[in-house]
Formats: sequence, structure tokens, C-alpha cells
Amino acid sequence: MLPEPNITFTVPSLHDALDIDCRVYHPESLAPTSDTAQWKKHAAIFAHPYAPLGGSFDDPVVGIVASALLRMGFLVTTFNFRGAHGSAGKTSWTGKAEQADYKSVIGFVTHYVHCLNPYPHITLRRSHSEVRENEVELEGRVAAKIQLQPPTPEPTWMEATPLSAASTKPVLLMGGYSYGSMITAQLPEIEPVMALFETPENGTPAAEIRLRAEHLAEKQNTTLADLRADFVDRQHAGSPRRTGGLRVGGIEDIRRPHEPRRSLSVELEERIRHGIEELMAKTKKGPKASQLTEIRDGDGPNSTRDAACSTSKHAATDHLPSIIGRTQYRPAYLLVSPLQGIVTNFIAMSVPTPISSLARKTWNRLPAKPGKKSATSPEAPKPIVDNPENKLTQHDTLVVYGDNDVFTPVRKLRTWTARLQAVPNSKFRGVEVYSATHFWAQAKVAQTLRDAVIVFAQSLLAET
Repeated sequence: MLPEPNITFTVPSLHDALDIDCRVYHPESLAPTSDTAQWKKHAAIFAHPYAPLGGSFDDPVVGIVASALLRMGFLVTTFNFRGAHGSAGKTSWTGKAEQADYKSVIGFVTHYVHCLNPYPHITLRRSHSEVRENEVELEGRVAAKIQLQPPTPEPTWMEATPLSAASTKPVLLMGGYSYGSMITAQLPEIEPVMALFETPENGTPAAEIRLRAEHLAEKQNTTLADLRADFVDRQHAGSPRRTGGLRVGGIEDIRRPHEPRRSLSVELEERIRHGIEELMAKTKKGPKASQLTEIRDGDGPNSTRDAACSTSKHAATDHLPSIIGRTQYRPAYLLVSPLQGIVTNFIAMSVPTPISSLARKTWNRLPAKPGKKSATSPEAPKPIVDNPENKLTQHDTLVVYGDNDVFTPVRKLRTWTARLQAVPNSKFRGVEVYSATHFWAQAKVAQTLRDAVIVFAQSLLAET
């Protein structure tokens, strides 16, 4: 089960500035009381199933996957597509608006992760490998169920696709379940998405997303650093260990069941609330970057941390400046119960209608104007269409599906998986789970799904 989110907030959609509900969960390594390895900026985004059928970020399958990734050390973000679970707007017919919603979340997460660095001078007591070795035990049980092996020293199920030198970059894992996996599969490569936020015009959704990410990261840096200092002071004084996680937007600590509640001071709570309210008010008026982010100068203890987001101080009057040294990510993809065939075509409205087909044929038969070639001429250049599926074979990708899926025949899923795996140097891998339905309701198959996600996450983190 997922804990309470550290931050609950909204971002404006790139499609139409509609508010998209989001939740961010910090890994244990970011907790003020943690003695695990320093967070390496690995992050994950996971999308929910079809909203008109009840899909939202509260979906149980979303919870299974997100909690597994959180346990593996990823900062995890879930969000509601438009119209989901009482959110603003309604589901589109084409899926294009939802793709823009997802891109908006990508923009927020990549900038939030870039700016989030609350402990620049942390000293570690346990290595990440020790934590994984002690706390994640999947030997044998996983191999028997889904024919996967843990990735130490080398994952046997990824022998054909060794991790490249780019694996030193933090991982940005993008995924989804059911309809969410369809939207994920249709996203462009990450760099064109990041380009939308490079130098956005002030007052646009892209600029607001960047500023909101920087502001919330700065607040978290300050809050978590204060809590860490308080924890260290109490530890030196012999006080019992307590948790110090923080949730912004309904201030609440994150704690284990056996740990006592630790309330924040009124001063700290009011500071966080005021900052968020100020941000929301200013961004609605078309904010300037200098209005929202104050950067500390000098060589104080926060100077290293603040330097990551220092571009806002010298923002241009009409556009945000590009971020110097912006974090580069290694994209990866996770698709659970992907939709294939007629279901995908229906939801995405990609089935050509008789009227559109007739209009296209009539247009192609029209004679070309002098000096121009007809659309049917063999010499006419054909438009180059980038197949979104290409990214699934070029980057580490895992698809997990059941052999009893009621929405997509398993034959189609097997054919699709085999085709993408057969691409030369493909990094696409598929796992078929016996007796699993589209909804993963049985406890045994739900556990198998969780194990598959953990093993995949281990493979991504093995050389980072």
C-alpha cells in the first residue's frame, strides 16, 4: 500500500491549462530520519486506467506498481487524467488531450527532481546495494512464477540488451496500466517533451509548470533540511528516533504503523501553506520567474543546493531562461495490461470512417496542378511519421499482461510482444502471467505483478 503522498498539488495541462491532480511520493532515502543511500534522482510516473470506467490514481493496480517502485528507491508520481475521480474536465475522444496531460506531469517531475536536493552534504551509513539485498528478497519465488531472475550479477532475461554507458544518468520510468499504458506508448521521446519547457513564455502552462516545480522543490529542500537538522540534534541528545516525512496540501507526517506521530510546528506549517497559496495566486496572473523563486547568494550551507535552480533569478521579461546543467534522464517504460487491437482503435478513435476514407480517395484522384505532383504519384515524397513504438525497443521497456485478459486476446498480446522483441537490439521485454485477468484481482497474480516490477526496477538500477 502507498503511504500518504508527500505533496498533493495540480499542474496546468499543456493542452488547455486544465488543472491536473497530482501526487508525489518520496522514497525512504529522502526521509529526514533515513540512513539509507543518497537518492540518485531516479523517478517514476505511472498512469491510471480509463476514467469513464472508474479509473483514477486510486486504482489498486496503480497502487501495487507505485508502491513497488517507491520501495525500490524511485520518487513516484501518480496523477489523474482529465475527468477522472471528480477531476476537472472530461475524457477526450482522441487521447490527444490525455497525452498533453501526461507531458505536463513529465515536465513537472523532471524539473522538480532536478531542483530537489535537501541534503547536499549527507553522510551515508548503508549502501543502496545493502538495502536492496536485505529488504528485497525475490530469489527463486520470482523465477518460478514469471521466469525472471534478479539482475545480480547480470539479469538473464536481459542478456541480449546490456545496459549502456548512459545508465549513469538517473532513470525516468514512465508507465501506465490499461488505458494509461496506451497513452504512455503513444508519447514521443523524452527530449521533444523536455524541449517544451526549455524557454517557455511567461504565463503559459509550460512556464507555470516549471515555476511550480522549482517552488515546491525549494520548499521541500528547506523543510526536509530543517527536519534533518532537528533529527540530528535530537539523536545527539539521545531522543528516540521519529519519522519526519511531510505532506504539502494537508500537512501530515508519513510514518510507519509502529512509529508515533510527529506534528510539525505551527510556524513551519504556516510557512508551507503560505508559500503554496502565494504560488497558486501568482501563476494565475501570468508570473514572472523572479516573483516566485528567491535564490540565496554566497557560500552558505544552501548555496550548492540552490545553484541547481538559480536561473529563475535572472529570468527574461517574456520567457523563462533555459536551465544550465539541466538533469539528463535515461528513459524507460513500464506497460501493464496494454490495450491492443480494436479496443485501442476505439478509444484512440484511429479507426477510419467510411466518410473519411471516401474523401481521401476522392482527393487522391483529383488531377494535380501544373508543376505539382499528385499525392498518388510514385515520385511524390511520403511524409515521415515517427512510430511511437520505436522508443519501446530503443529504451528499456517491460510489458506485463495476463493470459486471461478480457479486453485484449492474449494472441494479439503475444504477437505484439514477439514483434517488438524481434527488432534488432531491442530492449523490449514481455512477461505473460498465467491466469491473470485485466484487473489483477487475485492475490497470487497481484503478487506476481509486484515481483515483476521489482525485478525490472532492479535491472534499471543495477549499474547506476
